[in-house]
Amino acid sequence: MTRTLTVRKSTGGNKFSEGWHTATVSTAKYGDWNDTKFLDVCFEGYSDKMNMRVYAKEGKNGEEFAIGNIFRFANAGISDGLEGADGNVTIKLDDSAEALIGKEVNIFLYKDGDYSRVLPQIAPVSFKNIVEEFSDYDVLYWKSRAEKFFNEYIKPKLNTTAAPIQE
Repeated sequence: MTRTLTVRKSTGGNKFSEGWHTATVSTAKYGDWNDTKFLDVCFEGYSDKMNMRVYAKEGKNGEEFAIGNIFRFANAGISDGLEGADGNVTIKLDDSAEALIGKEVNIFLYKDGDYSRVLPQIAPVSFKNIVEEFSDYDVLYWKSRAEKFFNEYIKPKLNTTAAPIQE
């Protein structure tokens, strides 16, 4: 008897495996929870239930940065930059949720029990716009910053026990 067997070649994981993945924004929308503004972002090829929710956070200067960094790292809606006397650049951007659609970013997936979740911090892909440039080295830097956030604030709170298998 002769048999054939097809062995699929793996590239080291699927789109739901833990770690970094390059993804394209499919939808984005703003919302409000307990008087805190948030942005929900979904990605092509992933369920809408596997969204990334980013809550607005303000720095000491009163400027919102968490949602703003999503637009910055996605190269979305950026129309101008003004350099200040201190050398810092103020970015002018259209922060409508629609400006994110079709933009490519790096997302970090992690397991929380039986579910895969998207870390609410992204890293850019390499690009250059009228305000700044992100090289491959810069991308690695921002990935490491997000991983540090994950390890310090998210990982200790994870549900590490998966649901038992029902027989």
